[in-house]
Amino acid sequence: MILASSLMFIQCTSDPIEGLAGANGANGANGADGTDGVNGADGTAECVACHNVANIDHAKASYLLSVHAQETLHATQNAAKTEDFILTTSDYTNRTGCVECHTSGGYIDKMNGVTLKTGAGVAEHDPAYPAGQQAVSCTTCHNKHSTFDFANDGFDFALRQALMPVALTAPNANYTIAMGSSNTCVNCHQPRGLAPTTATVKLSSRFGPHHGPQSTMLEGIQGALYVGSTVYPAPQSAGHRTGASCTSCHMGETTDGTDGAHSWHVTENTCLECHTSGAPTEVSGYAADMATLEGLLVAKGAFSSTADAFTSNTVDLKVAQAAWNFAMLREDRSNGIHNPNYAKALLKNSIQAAQ
Repeated sequence: MILASSLMFIQCTSDPIEGLAGANGANGANGADGTDGVNGADGTAECVACHNVANIDHAKASYLLSVHAQETLHATQNAAKTEDFILTTSDYTNRTGCVECHTSGGYIDKMNGVTLKTGAGVAEHDPAYPAGQQAVSCTTCHNKHSTFDFANDGFDFALRQALMPVALTAPNANYTIAMGSSNTCVNCHQPRGLAPTTATVKLSSRFGPHHGPQSTMLEGIQGALYVGSTVYPAPQSAGHRTGASCTSCHMGETTDGTDGAHSWHVTENTCLECHTSGAPTEVSGYAADMATLEGLLVAKGAFSSTADAFTSNTVDLKVAQAAWNFAMLREDRSNGIHNPNYAKALLKNSIQAAQ
């Protein structure tokens, strides 16, 4: 028994004796399929809406056709007038009172509510913002990307000013314009002064509403409302104000690649949506009335056709108001199309005032 127990103990604690392999059993039935998981979000879906070659190339190409992309050169001199300089437009206007529209940095500061920097004296020696090209660029009008969580944070790279109404900057203007995405245009395309009201007015080559009265022409305001035989239409009543906008007309679908989009050149495609017989280029009789008014202003000593500028003479109020309207219509550059009835009233009544 002792011997048998010893043999059993040795077998239990040593490697087992290899036996014959048994046959495999049949596979069990397949289990039921699990529930499909939720599809993951496409990480680039929202980005691709803007970030694709077709969109980006088109925006860049049309932008390069625009005046905003250009830097017009000006010849000037230093303060001592001993040295000539060649300045770009934004260099020349890189000083107090100009920077919010003529430099990219100044416009961005204005939109962000930052106190505008100042520059005194000759612009190239004391600029308000870094010297050099300051032409309007993508990030002048658009914020840079700060988030890609569009669902919670809203559309990024949006216009710096879109839905917020624009309070006009002319002294005592006391008027606000709200035109949606076109508010970006209103910020700069507005007069920098108001029509004269004093009994006599000293003119100068800089007399007038400055170079961008398009928004107020469209709105139908800030002309010199000399009372004449032609009735002035109510503000905001123009068809291009109620049924169109700056962006719809100037940034529409291009006709041949040279207009619309970021060229800001009016596209005939947009015009034909309403003007089915053809896009207008001038209000009827506009050129003839402008020529008549210019002749009257020359006769009154208010304008020089040779210099193509206002004189430095002092004129009475009626002549000054007619001169203001002449300047406003010229600088609007739409040949009256922005607001045909308002343009016609300004012209007809100004002609009467200057006679």
